[in-house]
Amino acid sequence: MNRTDNLLTKEKRPMDHTKAPLYEALCKYEKANHTSLHVPGHKDGRVFDLEAQRHFSEILKIDATCSNGIDDLHQPKDSIKEAQDLAANAFGADQTFFLVGGSTIGNLGIALTLCKPGDKVLVQRNMHKSVFNGLLLAGAQPVYISPAIESETKAAMVSDLHYIEEALKEDPDIKGVWVTNPNYYGMSQDLKRISEACRQAGVPLVVDEAHGAHFGQAEEVPPSALSMGANLVIQSTHKMLTALHMSSMLHVKGDLVDLERLERVLGMIQSTSPSYLLLGSLDLARRYLVVHGRNQMRDTVKRLEKRRVELSSELQSLTIWAGSPEVQYRDPLKWIIASKNEGVSGYQLLDLFHEEGAVAEISDPRNIVFLFSLNENEADIEKVVRAITAVDQRIQIEPAHSRKKAEVSMFDEEGTLSAPELSLQDAFNRPRRKVKLDDAAGLLCGETVLPYPPGIPLLNPGEKITERHIETIKQLHEMGAYFQSPSDLTMDTLYVIQ
Repeated sequence: MNRTDNLLTKEKRPMDHTKAPLYEALCKYEKANHTSLHVPGHKDGRVFDLEAQRHFSEILKIDATCSNGIDDLHQPKDSIKEAQDLAANAFGADQTFFLVGGSTIGNLGIALTLCKPGDKVLVQRNMHKSVFNGLLLAGAQPVYISPAIESETKAAMVSDLHYIEEALKEDPDIKGVWVTNPNYYGMSQDLKRISEACRQAGVPLVVDEAHGAHFGQAEEVPPSALSMGANLVIQSTHKMLTALHMSSMLHVKGDLVDLERLERVLGMIQSTSPSYLLLGSLDLARRYLVVHGRNQMRDTVKRLEKRRVELSSELQSLTIWAGSPEVQYRDPLKWIIASKNEGVSGYQLLDLFHEEGAVAEISDPRNIVFLFSLNENEADIEKVVRAITAVDQRIQIEPAHSRKKAEVSMFDEEGTLSAPELSLQDAFNRPRRKVKLDDAAGLLCGETVLPYPPGIPLLNPGEKITERHIETIKQLHEMGAYFQSPSDLTMDTLYVIQ
């Protein structure tokens, strides 16, 4: 019996998901009430800001460190190992790693595991910035593939299989395929054929599934990337499940990944003083999902879908996206809301809904997205419905919120392959100079131009700046888009490579 067979047999073995071994170990630590003569300096909460004690006092008692009875993230043998095994079983992985730096750490770790300097990776162009940062650190050579664009929302999605197959045939030196699925909007594509194409090419399929940790956990939501054949999957357990912020999981399946190298890399980039609060919350998020969350999610989806259909027929000024033939799967826990008057931007809707007490997850030139949890009751849903109804009425009464429709172009035509003029690493290390945005066409970008969220770079270092890029930056800035860490907040200038 080979290694894969052993893992599959292990995966099928019943496991007790009512247990939360890491959290239970932290509770034992608290109950022992030993005198802390080790880090952290707050000494289990004895020394802490008095005003904040009412919020932090209980949780500080289990803000432990690796000590007798508390397992080590970098060499798990006891409670962390058991917690990760339970997570692998729950999510259908061969092996799962807990991450305390968000999916960013997972993306960095994957890049450093799969890529050696100069290696080529086929990368969906609408990836999170952490993917590009990982490729930069690894010295890899990204081959960008432009995404598909959903016709109504203009949201970027996975390119059609045809384009990915052609790219793999065109360049046999590609070492892996890296896509985002679902996108920030909950749109998910069927990855089975892509994973099969990768398998035939002998390269791993890597999926940034940050917004799909709940996928595959009930029939009412889309299937998971692991179930569709992905080899490496990153999930932000804190986004759609119940872990604390910065808590994520990295799942591995199949024999195309060097696990020993992955473990070494994670040992390099994860803190040697990881937060056991975050690690414990991952353990609890898995338990909650399996014991309660799956059934709660089924009921929540039924309530949301019923109310979405009813509300859609009542709205005069707004729409709630219901899916399209271009998208195989729609996440029912996300509502994509837009104005029927396309001159009303998503940034304006974000402000209008904030005034009504409803804070959206994301806004873009057209849309905002509401993100619901696994367990939403009728009263919670009705609060959102009231806010939608109020904004729907306000837009009818206040036409001054409208402005001229602007088509914003973020990416080249679907399937277009491109490589930066300079590698990410070369561009990072080259000298830079500031130029006026209007004078930048034809020059190589020297910084990351990042409308945020969702954290997808419009320009990466080393890419040639075009007139389209310049126009898009101006449009987004005028519409009120937020750019993360630009060298010039006014976006009038930017760095280029000398």
